[in-house]
Amino acid sequence: MANLLWIKTSSIFLGISLLVLSSSFGAEPMRLSLEQAIQTALERNLELKAKREELGIAEGRLLKANLLLQHNPELEGEVNNFRVTRGGESGRNATNHGLELSQEFEIGGQPRYRREAAQGNLEKVKFEVKDFERILRFRVAEIFLKLQNVQAKIKQGEQNVDLRNRLYEASKTRLSLGDIPEVQLTISEFELNRSRSDLIGLQREHEEAIYRLRTELALEGDVPIEILGDLQRTAPSFSLQEFLKTAVERRSDLAASERERKVAEAEERLTRAERIPNIKLGVFYDRERQDGAYIAGGRISIPIPVFDRKQGELREALARKSIANLNYLNRRQALEKEIGAAYARFKLAEREFSLYPEGTQKKFDESLDLYRRAYEERAIDLADTILFQNQVIEARQKFIDALTNYDLSLAELKFQAGIE
Repeated sequence: MANLLWIKTSSIFLGISLLVLSSSFGAEPMRLSLEQAIQTALERNLELKAKREELGIAEGRLLKANLLLQHNPELEGEVNNFRVTRGGESGRNATNHGLELSQEFEIGGQPRYRREAAQGNLEKVKFEVKDFERILRFRVAEIFLKLQNVQAKIKQGEQNVDLRNRLYEASKTRLSLGDIPEVQLTISEFELNRSRSDLIGLQREHEEAIYRLRTELALEGDVPIEILGDLQRTAPSFSLQEFLKTAVERRSDLAASERERKVAEAEERLTRAERIPNIKLGVFYDRERQDGAYIAGGRISIPIPVFDRKQGELREALARKSIANLNYLNRRQALEKEIGAAYARFKLAEREFSLYPEGTQKKFDESLDLYRRAYEERAIDLADTILFQNQVIEARQKFIDALTNYDLSLAELKFQAGIE
C-alpha cells in the first residue's frame, strides 16, 4: 500500500514537472522588429521610468510657485494675569486676552520671477526626459543592429560548417580511393572543427547581445526573443549642413540647456527682488476682563536689511547664470563637432560598403560551391581549396561587417541630428 502511494505521488510530481518544462521550452518566442523593440523600451525601461519621475519634482516646484501667497498667515494668542496696584481695585488680580493675525506679503515682482523659474525648470526636465528617450532609442537600435550582424554571421557560420563538412566527406572519399594522403583528411577535419568552434563563439556573442537587449527592454522571465528583419542599405537624403540645422532645431539636450539659461536668469531676478524686504501686515485685539476695556488695531513690520542684503545668494545666482550660459555654448559647439564626426564616419562607411557591388553575396556562394566541386572532381588539391575557402569566408565576414558599419553609422548620424 505504501509503495502504491509512493508510485502515485511520483507520477503526479513527474507529470507536473513535465508540464512546467514543456511550457518553458515550448514558449512562443517574442518576435520583435526594430520599431517594436524601441517602443517596448520606451514603455518598460526602468531608467526611463525613474527619469520620468523627475517631472513630479518639477511639477511640485511649479505648484508651490503658483500659490497665491508663499507664506501662511500667522495667528498668535496670549493670556496674561496681573495684579492691580493702583485705584480702588488695588491688590486684586486682572486678566488680559489678546489675539493677533498677520500675513507676510512679497513685493518687488518675486511671485512672477518664481513662477518663471519653476515653469522653465519644468520645461527643462521635459526636454531632459525627451533626450533620455532619444539616447535609449539609439542604445536599442545599436544592440538590434549588432544582433542582426551576429545573426547574419551565424547563418554564414552554419553554411561554413556545412561547407567544411562536405569537404571533409570528399576527403574521406578521396582517401579511400588512395588519391590523397591521410594527413589531408586530418587537415580537413581540423578545418571543420575550427568552423564549428567559430560558430559556437558567434552563438555566445548572440546570447550576450540578447541579454543586453532584454535589460534595455526590462523583460522578465525567460521568454525567447526572435529578431525580425535583416541588415539593409538606406541612403540618407540630407547634407551635412542640413543635418546641423536639424540638430539645432531638434536636439532635446540643447533645448534643455537653453531652458537652463532661462531658469538661471529668472532665479537671478528673483534673488534681486528678494533683496527688497517683505511687508508683514497684521491686526490685533486685546481685552481686559477686569473692567471690560479692549483695544484693537493694526501692525506693519518691515525687516531692515542692515547686515544680510542677499549678497551671498546674489553671487550664487550670478555664478549659476554664467555656468548655464557657458554650458549652453559648450553644448552647441560640441553638437556641431558630434554631427561633423558622425557624418565623416558615415561617409567612410559608405565608401567601404561601395566596394561590394550588388550581388556580392551570391558570387561568394557560387565561388565556394565551384571550388568544392572542383576538389571533389580532383581538379585541385586540398591546400588550394582551403586557402580559397578561407579567403572567401573572410571576405563574406567583411561584407557583413561593412553593411553593419554602414547601418550603425547612419543610425548614429540620425541620433546626433535628433532624427527619430
